[in-house]
Amino acid sequence: MKPRHDRIEEAKKLSGAAGCVECGRCVAACPMAEMYADFGIEMSPRGIIKKTLVGDDVVADRNIWYCTECNSGTDVCPQGVSCRDLIRKLREAAIEENVVENAKRCRACGRFFLAVPVEGFVQDRLKSEPANVLQALETCPSCRREIYLLRNA
Repeated sequence: MKPRHDRIEEAKKLSGAAGCVECGRCVAACPMAEMYADFGIEMSPRGIIKKTLVGDDVVADRNIWYCTECNSGTDVCPQGVSCRDLIRKLREAAIEENVVENAKRCRACGRFFLAVPVEGFVQDRLKSEPANVLQALETCPSCRREIYLLRNA
């Protein structure tokens, strides 16, 4: 396993985080502002990028788990910084180090597939749906696809 510092450096490089000019376009496009009542700079794409660049321990930062990985921040970034790639790499590092209290495992295969804060938002939106809809959220998309294929074969 690579040291945490090396994993963070890899995430910075892959995402192009050093190119961030702090324009705030990623924050303006980010759907998290509408999803979470306590949305703030700490959990915003710009905030995560800045914390990464100044050397904060972002792998252990709970805020990396709020991102939906929608890519809207990257789509509007004038420098092409990939917020999604940064978040994915930081989450991978967290999972590798077993910092997983905010990650959910698939009930079928055991792989991590969903951020707990995102799941909470989705569950809240779907609370009036039948139980089978909510149960579908217990499995990752790959396993869900497999279940559907077997059921409909």
